[in-house]
Amino acid sequence: MSKIVKITLSDAPNIDINPYSPIPIPRSQSPHLWITDPPYADAVNYHELSEFFLACYEKHIPKLFPEWYTDSKRALAIKGADADFRKAMVEAYRNLANHMPDNGMQVVMFTHQDAGVWADLALILWASGLKVTAAWTIATETTSALKEGNYVQGTVLLVLRKNISRESAFIDELIPDIEMEVKSQIDSMIQIEDKEEPNFSDTDYQLAAYAAALRVLTTYSRLGDIPIEQELARTRSRNEENRLVTDIENAKGVAPAYLVPQGIDKTLWKSLGAVERFYLKSLDLLSKGNRSTGSYQELARGFGVKDYLSLMASIRANEARPRTAVEFAGSLLDDNTAEFSGSLVRHVLYAIYIATKNSPVAGREHLKLMTTYNKERSRIVALLRYFARFSHSIVEWREQGEKAFILAGLIENDK
Repeated sequence: MSKIVKITLSDAPNIDINPYSPIPIPRSQSPHLWITDPPYADAVNYHELSEFFLACYEKHIPKLFPEWYTDSKRALAIKGADADFRKAMVEAYRNLANHMPDNGMQVVMFTHQDAGVWADLALILWASGLKVTAAWTIATETTSALKEGNYVQGTVLLVLRKNISRESAFIDELIPDIEMEVKSQIDSMIQIEDKEEPNFSDTDYQLAAYAAALRVLTTYSRLGDIPIEQELARTRSRNEENRLVTDIENAKGVAPAYLVPQGIDKTLWKSLGAVERFYLKSLDLLSKGNRSTGSYQELARGFGVKDYLSLMASIRANEARPRTAVEFAGSLLDDNTAEFSGSLVRHVLYAIYIATKNSPVAGREHLKLMTTYNKERSRIVALLRYFARFSHSIVEWREQGEKAFILAGLIENDK
């Protein structure tokens, strides 16, 4: 038995079942599904974009959909990024929730790289009486020329339902739940990922972490003593401390720590510091052809690495990449203020540099000067094997990767 699905183009805040309203909905028809693609705070000006495309489609739309309008509705557009934006968004989504049955559903397309905007979205959904029940990151830019710029490649589809919960919780209590939800979200994305031609970048996984955090947070009707209406109406300063924003930002940090690069053992990965992880992961990004400046900025932010520029050979647009062992040479080794300088990864890189400029045996001798050489041999070999992988995928690592392979063999067979 087939069903007829009626799709109506409407203005969210003005929808009403009152027959005299600007966009009336018959009382007998309470739509079960609402699909919205809202403005992403100050990231996208939809009223301007729609006018650009209407220049091409304006004459054709009425032929296909006679009841649809061909106007950008610029005057009705939700704009801005602060209290006015949040107020307008709540007005729209609260109205949709009021016209949705208890078993109804909403699908919201949302993309933003700022934790503050996702925190605002959480407040907006709470105030609207909605909760996130599912979220998927859909690859949307994989075949576009935009892929070479500073852009996320996916959009998060949030599935919303009415929040009829009366439960409350404190944010501190939910941190373990958020972490588990983020890992579950990433696992589900990895399972459907195309191993030969990956659709998702690390930025997309971090974006999915935001959505996973919202899925946990919006389950409750109240979080501690956060006054939702007051928070929505308040104008915040740029550097103001906000616990909700901090926890959502921390959820994003779970993603890079959980995503172990191919060729690295999980036990080794967990034993490394944040800067070491950033460097190893940045090489993994580069091996996949990613030279976008924004990708490395987001990766550093996810790992909480502030001084990542010292590890980069270039940060120019579409030419960004981390330094090679030879480009590091002896720099940072004697810098006691830098976390990376005395790390195991840094010493292994210096050994590769010596092996390239002198000989693999000389590189091994440097590592033997380390007091923990015998204890760290297996980890050193594992790191060298990892660096050796890039001799085929990163042109700047062709010779150094080969030296890393030889050096790994020397140390592995050192009796």
